[in-house]
Amino acid sequence: MNTDNNGLYVITGATDTMGRVISRRLAAQGKPIVMACFNVEKCRAYARELVETTGNTDITTLHLDLGSFESVKSFVQQLKALGRPVKTLVNNASYISHHSEKSPDGYEKLVQVNFLSTVLLSQLCVDLMNDGSSIIFTTSLTRNLVSLPYEFPAVNNFMPIAAFAQSKLALTLFAIYMSTVLRSRHINVNCVDAGLINLSMARVNRWFEKFDILITRRDKTEVGARTMMRAIESNDTGFLFKGQDRQMKITQLLKNREVFAKLCTDTMRVMKKHL
Repeated sequence: MNTDNNGLYVITGATDTMGRVISRRLAAQGKPIVMACFNVEKCRAYARELVETTGNTDITTLHLDLGSFESVKSFVQQLKALGRPVKTLVNNASYISHHSEKSPDGYEKLVQVNFLSTVLLSQLCVDLMNDGSSIIFTTSLTRNLVSLPYEFPAVNNFMPIAAFAQSKLALTLFAIYMSTVLRSRHINVNCVDAGLINLSMARVNRWFEKFDILITRRDKTEVGARTMMRAIESNDTGFLFKGQDRQMKITQLLKNREVFAKLCTDTMRVMKKHL
């Protein structure tokens, strides 16, 4: 059940609000981290800053475009070439758009980044993991405001907030499937609801402002970071980690088993083309 002490901590979206904090905390602990980012130059600049401020030189930066399945597969090949196991994959990156965009693979880009490519990355990383490794998905409280349409992951009548919320709901539900399948391999799968709305997302629609009333953004970042670190350090599986040291079984969110079964079947049909 022991994972190699040199196991890598991979953080997607490592230079966004939460990604920066998590990268900094893990670097300060001396963990070997891989910062996976779309903007490589920004990522390298922050990596240099972390080396200077934490003294941790075991920091790698790799390009990752979650809008492309080919980029995901290329990223995993580069990760594999490092010759070290993955201890924890933190799926932190999220994306929202003002308007409908098709990815090169023909899916709604928002859904591909937040859900399909995130699932593909996680499944491809499983072969790089040992007993005791973990996969963490970042979800959002917006998932509580929507249901999954029958055609998902296809999206009709695109609305940014709804599509974002549906992608996070799908990711949360799919974590149930992955935690069940990977239990026998002793790989933990959990979700984190950090209670943090990425500032770049908050500008998309004033609808998000209702979540900014009670506490400051800095407070949200610190609460979210503590929640994420609890999930990273946990040996549990199949849980949703929330603020104020709370956690619940993800299966408690399962309301419609027919929709859940269809989501898993349709998603795995997409995955099998790329695994």
